Amino acid sequence: MKIVLGSLIVVVVVAAVILALPFLIDLNKYQDQYKPLIEDALNRKVQLQDIRLTIWPQIGARVAGFAVLDDPAFGASPFTTLTSLDVGVKFMPLFGGKVEVEDITLRDPTITIIKNEKGVLNISTIGRTGVELPKTPSRAPIPSTEGPLKILALLAVDRVSIVGGTLTYRDLSAAKPNEYLMQDLQVALKSVRLGQSPSLHVAALVQPFNLPVTLDGTFGPLKETTDIEAIHLQLALGKTVFTVTGSAAGHDANVHITSPVINTAHIPITLPLKKPVELQNFEIAAAVKGQDAYLSNLSFQLFDGQVKVQGGLTSGSDSPPFTGTATIQGLQLGPALDALAAPQVSISGTAGVDLALKGHGFSMQDLTKTLEGTSHVAVKDGKIEGVNLLQEAISLLKVVGISLNHPKATVFSTIETDLAIKEGIIHVQRLLMDSHDFQATGNGTVGFDQTLNLKVTLNLSQTLSQKITGSSPAARLALTEGRLNVPLLITGTLQAPSYGLDSNALTGRVQEQMKEKVKEVIGDLLRGSTKPGDLKHKSQDVLKGLLGR
Repeated sequence: MKIVLGSLIVVVVVAAVILALPFLIDLNKYQDQYKPLIEDALNRKVQLQDIRLTIWPQIGARVAGFAVLDDPAFGASPFTTLTSLDVGVKFMPLFGGKVEVEDITLRDPTITIIKNEKGVLNISTIGRTGVELPKTPSRAPIPSTEGPLKILALLAVDRVSIVGGTLTYRDLSAAKPNEYLMQDLQVALKSVRLGQSPSLHVAALVQPFNLPVTLDGTFGPLKETTDIEAIHLQLALGKTVFTVTGSAAGHDANVHITSPVINTAHIPITLPLKKPVELQNFEIAAAVKGQDAYLSNLSFQLFDGQVKVQGGLTSGSDSPPFTGTATIQGLQLGPALDALAAPQVSISGTAGVDLALKGHGFSMQDLTKTLEGTSHVAVKDGKIEGVNLLQEAISLLKVVGISLNHPKATVFSTIETDLAIKEGIIHVQRLLMDSHDFQATGNGTVGFDQTLNLKVTLNLSQTLSQKITGSSPAARLALTEGRLNVPLLITGTLQAPSYGLDSNALTGRVQEQMKEKVKEVIGDLLRGSTKPGDLKHKSQDVLKGLLGR
């Protein structure tokens, strides 16, 4: 009985001592030792209100009032604050003099990411060990190979958690500053050890879109640098799921993203669409090398067509330079334009496009000044709704009594053109249109502001030319080799085009016809086949032929 009683007393004393340890041991006096380590790892100043030893639910320490201050160039407010930071250690290794961290929990963190007016992020200098905090914002888009993840890996943490976090992203670089919020942030990171591949789970609700987001997968194995040999993640944005794979080494990275179907109704991006569309077999392959980003492939299927894009961009300036090429094959223009919120022109047909562009910046002001490129466009078997070029030509010639099969549409078998883009203007260098009743050629310009300045010549079929000249003898002025050639001027805007006869071209054509007839009469006179007395009648016949009278 005495032995049992003695054992109970020892257990009670030990328990009492253990429970009293948080009150007997003051860890705050060690702040001068561990704070510099944390600040050096984060490259940020750190504030700690209180730190105490914990016994329950596990042995460890709890830091209250933990805050990481922001880069001074972005302000004096904290980058992140925590209600508490709990660190739990394994019990048994303590008897061997070892401290093995089992769990780190960040409770109710508030994180604020800011992009300033120059497009610089406040996280660009986090973890840059040995780099002095800049007095003015540094445009370093890629973090250092040192940082918090390395510290966690060296500690060999079983689990890192974020519970009830809030992340705010504030973009001050846009003309109208934007702010996005990730609420109810839950993060679980397991097996954070050198040589192992941690598993990751992230869940949050993104506002103002009310969009649930989850991210699950693995990455690693962890090294003393941030090099990652393999990334395998599954990203869900609402109902849209992406598979993300890739790798990272130093300041270089490769990423591959795929999704079987993307419905625009399920993504938080405002697009100029009046109804949702689906992108099928979506795929992105990209690489980053320092400040250079390369898009080796962006492809998807849309409206029965295949779209492929390649390009490159160099960051580090307010107007980053970029280049890009795009190829579109088999796109059905009718459904595509019908899905746009405000289509400028309604055209149907099967389209193919080759496009090459280069420029600086992405604002409309930058693009108007710097965007340059070339393009070849071809559309087969379609029609232009609401506009009949042939009807416009007949009206301008003041011809009546001619009925058309499609009075409110221009039906064509082929439209083909070469384009050049420079200084906010699209130059139509070669326009060819083939239809049953006419062929058209033209050139001109289309402005980024939708202004039109096009010259188009309609070469009507012989059958239709005969009908028109029979109804309007004056139309003979536009007759060449038995076919009417009607020169049109198309001005106004894409939304409200206006049509007129190109009087200069028409006058020049009449002059050419008169010259040919005069040469013919003078030739007959010189050869003696026409007598001077018959010259008057010959001249009258020439005018009658031209005027149809």
